[in-house]
Amino acid sequence: MKLITNKEMKILREIAINEYGIPSVVLMENAARSVCDEILKIKQEVSRVIILCGVDNNGGYGFALGRQLFNENVKIEIVIVGDPKKIQGDSLINLEILRKMNIKIESVNDIGGINRLKNIVTKYDILIDAISAIEIEEIKDTLKLLIEAVNGLENDIISIDIPTGVDGNTGKIKGVAINANMTIVLMLPKFGNILYPGAEYCGKLIIKNTGITPMIIDKLNLTTNVIEKKEVRENLPLREKNSHKGMFGRGVIVAGSIGLSGAAILTCRSALRAGIGLIELFVPESIDGIISSNVTEVITCPLKETRKGVIGINSISDIIKGVKRSDVISIGPGCGNTNELFEIVKQIILESEKPVIIDADGLNVLSRNIEILKDKKAKIILTPHIGEMSRLTGLSADEINENKIEIVKKFAKEYGVILVLKSARTVIGFPNGKIYININGNSGMATAGAGDVLTGIITSLVAQGVEPEKSVIIGVFIHGYTGDLMAEKFGEYGLVAEDIIRGISKVFKELTQ
Repeated sequence: MKLITNKEMKILREIAINEYGIPSVVLMENAARSVCDEILKIKQEVSRVIILCGVDNNGGYGFALGRQLFNENVKIEIVIVGDPKKIQGDSLINLEILRKMNIKIESVNDIGGINRLKNIVTKYDILIDAISAIEIEEIKDTLKLLIEAVNGLENDIISIDIPTGVDGNTGKIKGVAINANMTIVLMLPKFGNILYPGAEYCGKLIIKNTGITPMIIDKLNLTTNVIEKKEVRENLPLREKNSHKGMFGRGVIVAGSIGLSGAAILTCRSALRAGIGLIELFVPESIDGIISSNVTEVITCPLKETRKGVIGINSISDIIKGVKRSDVISIGPGCGNTNELFEIVKQIILESEKPVIIDADGLNVLSRNIEILKDKKAKIILTPHIGEMSRLTGLSADEINENKIEIVKKFAKEYGVILVLKSARTVIGFPNGKIYININGNSGMATAGAGDVLTGIITSLVAQGVEPEKSVIIGVFIHGYTGDLMAEKFGEYGLVAEDIIRGISKVFKELTQ
């Protein structure tokens, strides 16, 4: 599913109207009909609806919706937010129809109007937010007071397209925003529907077609996508009945150090649960016993140490030999931020002809000289969280959070890597400029070791022959989906990384049925 900006949506409408001859008033009618059908479907007992309409196109959708609900025997009241004299075009056409139908219409322009609205609204089942105000820099004055009043009501609130006050391009809040229970999105979701904090104001998202065909959408060459379950299902690796472990890939994982052996264990366990055939785990020799007793299904390769618990530089040749007989290598979880690790990561980047996944401390040492990425031989997957991304780019966490998509896109292009920026909305960037955003997952996954679990899943998928680009899309989705499944069982407060690992097999089973 594609994501779209406010400007791109405007261009899309212009193409539909000017090149394909679809009258704009028809597009407005289609949009209102799709919203009407959804309201009647989700709330069949609804009998009274109040619609807050702005003076731009969104208000026009509200006027047309009011007429259609009225024709379905729903009691309707329209409240115009702003100066009715500013209403024009298709919106005015639909308003004039309402006036001729003698539907009750009021206007709110001041505090007195807001107080009247609060008294009126209690008589209605649902409040529809068709105010919009997408071009306003900041919500203030009367509109601010109105939104605060609406949010203080007990009515169910449904926003059309995006809650008023949420920036459609960024998800930022323009001072204050409508807090909807549901948002009925017209045609394609905006970035503000998906990205936080805006996503939190949207409630449940329902996507409705307004009559603009995929052929018209394709003309825009949109590059940002939301990961969908259907796409994940279609690209899962197949498992034939007549098979053996060699058919499901061999992975090398370099992980662990004194005090951080858990990261290696979690990475391996998640890779195994995701279906990898064989793992060679390279660890410092002093923690081999701990690892072997906790992950009995892997082949451990204890490496000599220059310092206790730290893989030595003289072990690079052993790791490279392992890489050559594998299908993928992952490096970094729990390794420690050491000079030795930097040299190992550098050598792997320069020599490996197999896909390389770099996580955790692998990213921390890579930040010392990210230019070596430009000399890689194979595809590289980086999986930083916000803090690690800050070290890689030199940008602050706030700067990254403010502009995640553009930063991911620029970095992936510049260094020719697949970048997985982990956060509440994980953003995946590819060298060709394409972006994927994952919208599942929950706050319970903000726990130690959850990132190691993701590394293991992606490692497993690449080893099984899934292209690295598809592996990160599938892996990120499965990681978040599993987190949601286990949060239903244990709650978000008590979720730990091991819980996510326990759910991986269940999710694969569901996705393949």
